[in-house]
Amino acid sequence: MRRLSIAALIGMALLGGAILRAQETGFQASIDRNPVGVDDQFALSFTLSNAGTGGGKNLRLPNLDKFHVLMGPSTSSSMQIINGAVSSSMTYSYTLQPKEVGKFTIGAASIEAGGKTHTSNPITLEVIKGQPQQQQRAQQGGGGDANVRDQLGSNLFLRASLDKSRVMQGEQLNIVYRIYTRVSVQNYNLTKAPTMTGFWSEDVEMPKQIQLSNEVINGKQFQVGVIKRSALFPTQSGTLEIGPMEITTLVTVRDRNWDPFDVFNGNPFGRQIEYVVKSDPIRVKVDALPPGAPNSFKGAVGKFSLAAKVDKQKTKTNEPLSYRVTISGTGNVKVLETPTIDIPADFEQYTPKVTDNINRREGKISGSKTVEYILIPRYPGKKTIKPVQFSYFDLARNHYVTLSSDEVEIDVAQGAAGAQPFISSNSREDVQLLNQDIRFIKVGAPSLVQQGSHLHTSGVFVGVMLLPLAGLAGAIVYARQRQAVMDDVVGYRNRRAIKVARKGLKNAEVMMKQLTDGQQGSSEKKIQFYSEVARSMWKYLGDKLNIQQADLSIEGAVNELVRRSIPAESSDALKSLLETCEMARFAPTSLSADSMKHTYDTASKIIVDLERTLKS
Repeated sequence: MRRLSIAALIGMALLGGAILRAQETGFQASIDRNPVGVDDQFALSFTLSNAGTGGGKNLRLPNLDKFHVLMGPSTSSSMQIINGAVSSSMTYSYTLQPKEVGKFTIGAASIEAGGKTHTSNPITLEVIKGQPQQQQRAQQGGGGDANVRDQLGSNLFLRASLDKSRVMQGEQLNIVYRIYTRVSVQNYNLTKAPTMTGFWSEDVEMPKQIQLSNEVINGKQFQVGVIKRSALFPTQSGTLEIGPMEITTLVTVRDRNWDPFDVFNGNPFGRQIEYVVKSDPIRVKVDALPPGAPNSFKGAVGKFSLAAKVDKQKTKTNEPLSYRVTISGTGNVKVLETPTIDIPADFEQYTPKVTDNINRREGKISGSKTVEYILIPRYPGKKTIKPVQFSYFDLARNHYVTLSSDEVEIDVAQGAAGAQPFISSNSREDVQLLNQDIRFIKVGAPSLVQQGSHLHTSGVFVGVMLLPLAGLAGAIVYARQRQAVMDDVVGYRNRRAIKVARKGLKNAEVMMKQLTDGQQGSSEKKIQFYSEVARSMWKYLGDKLNIQQADLSIEGAVNELVRRSIPAESSDALKSLLETCEMARFAPTSLSADSMKHTYDTASKIIVDLERTLKS
């Protein structure tokens, strides 16, 4: 019997210590009741699970026009630890009320997480008259459980601790949540995240398996495990409070009345009850930054470096170049603002691409923020990009530091697609007959007029004489009509927009077929394809929206479409398409034929959709 018990204990230990495989990211929709009374309110929730530290972004709701949206979104996070394996979730909740009776389908929502778009399940909801009978909640526990819970208070609790009690505004401080237990706990479910008003928080990566250690408190030995770590950056000064965190645990307790000889009643392994533990709130004193901040200071606190460079210093007109500004260091990297650059007036600038690389592993938040600007020079010559300035508050030196990048010189040559100067010169053909332009005057030339006829009385002569007058009248009518059309600049550009776009996309299609019909061409040909698609879209947008090409930008075009009530799907697709075309110029070798086909089809669909929704 003793050998069997030892073997069982070893098996349970090995099973409990096994590391569960990582769970996939999921996105699930749910409602708290079904059916629902037409006058009732109900909760619609979308839960994103196992999305990692990056979380989710760009939540897109389904059509909710059959319901009143009374509240939302409210967010809550949850973390579960089962047998040492950690899983997390983020829930977005909305309070809705039906507008009418019937059966309705709440469509799928979508969210971006981990570089992918995740779609939720649709829900069929029945709305009835009156209020449906509410289900009664099951009674939990009894008198015996009350006594057990009283005893658990001193044997299972949660504590939050800070590494600093006083910091400067923007200075990092770390908070750690530890669970202390003297009982058997099966899992932990984070049911209420702490409120952190006045802080920017970054969750520090945690190991999949919780490491337990022993600690003696008031003569009692506890097992201690770290549940959560976060780096906090105060965004305002004063006394700030971090609210309590709440965790629901599943505790195994033994039944004292269990009879080992009664195999039908009682549980030899004990029974499980839910028990909620909560940390105490913590206050932090935050000092304001000293006065005298330079104009280029935008809230960065820590230790940083600055670098700016272009991918090439010699280029041609109408060819894009990349100008990258990178800020690296230790501090609140995620909240650094995009630096302002001073570029030549004849450079076309696109919306910058911002990339954050954050290191959360060592407890000290560090990393880099890279801002990539796509610039297109329109005129040749020597061009200068002035230095970029960036300021931060150095905690170690207790004063402001201003960094300045190097000035960048760019030599822009005339590109093949640029406008060529008009050159006027005499050619060989202009003078080849100069030695033949004076001829001998012949005298006594015979008359070419038939005897007895008069030219001015012939019908041919009259017709020829009237022909210029008819042509002049037609020209006047045509000129007036054309002038009326040209005066209506908006209408003229609107009408020609689709023609220009189709012509450009036709050229792009020819290029694409040349590459996909076995002519797996050079990167230059792929660049030409994406350039032609982008050029077609920009010309179409400029004409359709009546915006000068020099004033067009991705964000500006998207904002104008939103202002004109264009669906978000179309404007988002347009933004993604233009950014893809611009980025393709810098990594053309990684683009497949399928990617090109997808880009072409997307561009065609966007134009069709915009033509359908934009009115002349």
